[in-house]
Amino acid sequence: MTYKKNVPLWFLAILTLSGTLAMHIFVPVLPLVGQYFHADLHQVQLTLSIYILGLALGQLIYGPVADTIGRRPVLIFGMILYTLASLGAIFATNLYMLIIMRFLQALGGCTGLLLGRTIVRDTSTGIETTKRLSLMNMMVMFGPGLAPILGGFLASILGWKSIFVLLSILGLVNLILVCIFVQDTPQKNSNKSSIRKVFIDYRKLVISPKFLGYTLGGSLATTAFYGFLGVSSYIVLHQLHGTIHDVGVYLALIMVGIWLGTFTSTRLVSRITLNKMIFLGSSFSLFFAFLLFIFTFVDYLTPYSIMVPVIGFCFGVGLTSTAALTNALNVNPQIAGSASGLYGFTQMAVGAICTSLSAIGNNPAFSAALILLIASIISTICFLISKYTEA
Repeated sequence: MTYKKNVPLWFLAILTLSGTLAMHIFVPVLPLVGQYFHADLHQVQLTLSIYILGLALGQLIYGPVADTIGRRPVLIFGMILYTLASLGAIFATNLYMLIIMRFLQALGGCTGLLLGRTIVRDTSTGIETTKRLSLMNMMVMFGPGLAPILGGFLASILGWKSIFVLLSILGLVNLILVCIFVQDTPQKNSNKSSIRKVFIDYRKLVISPKFLGYTLGGSLATTAFYGFLGVSSYIVLHQLHGTIHDVGVYLALIMVGIWLGTFTSTRLVSRITLNKMIFLGSSFSLFFAFLLFIFTFVDYLTPYSIMVPVIGFCFGVGLTSTAALTNALNVNPQIAGSASGLYGFTQMAVGAICTSLSAIGNNPAFSAALILLIASIISTICFLISKYTEA
């Protein structure tokens, strides 16, 4: 792919965060949506889990397509779909229509989530890629960190539908920026584009134990906490007896934990190997997941006993995420778009599964803690397999 020189990192960050921003900004207002449509919490949660599913499926599709026809047309299509779906959500007359619009919104937003980081990989190599991805992730984390607070504020002043007005404006701005900054050409082998080529690319990746280890491990390490996000409003409102505003603040603190972990990774990347970075991050997450499990098991539920372990867990997420992604993409650089798509699909699929599982039982705090602990153990095993396995 060829690009205009120096594609701005801030632009790629905005492009990337758009996909997940629409998820985080919506979490605090789930109870309000339930009241508006006269739906219970489990029904309203579909607006979150279906959105995550859309992010997963979209990335699986767009990866090989972007490798074939270029990043620009895929991004333009995605931003148009994102904008139109956001507008459609404003006029949703029932919960099911809103769920459909959320799914389409995710299909559009995931183009930025996927290709923003892929363009970083296209325009840099080696440690420079890791540094740029880490810096971009730091920028991206500001969005989800502020999004819950912003979502709660907008809903309290203008109503929950105002969130989709903001997202439609964001989609339109992204569309304009894509047209300005992204000017690429498809790879020379684009004439081989076919369903067969898509399966060949994915087959190369799924038969690689090294890629699968980094992908599954990275997914479990980085999106298992969606299980906590999915029930966070219920935990804060019913188990910690807080308010909707408190939900936004607590979610923002979680993102601060990820941001600090990502910032730390940028300071360590030139001093330790990526595998050591992954081990360090996994150790943090495993320790704090176990701590949260103990607190919830003995039913010791306070803002500190819940939030300190979750923030510590997410600090480990920040340390692990960039290193795991970089190692996964470097397994087969020739199909980095497909690799990024499959990695993103696995991340969001894990996130959707964890979100659904966290709603099981009558103690969401314990369910979320158990999910984080199991995910941490499995991800650590996956990383060890990747470290000692050939591509």
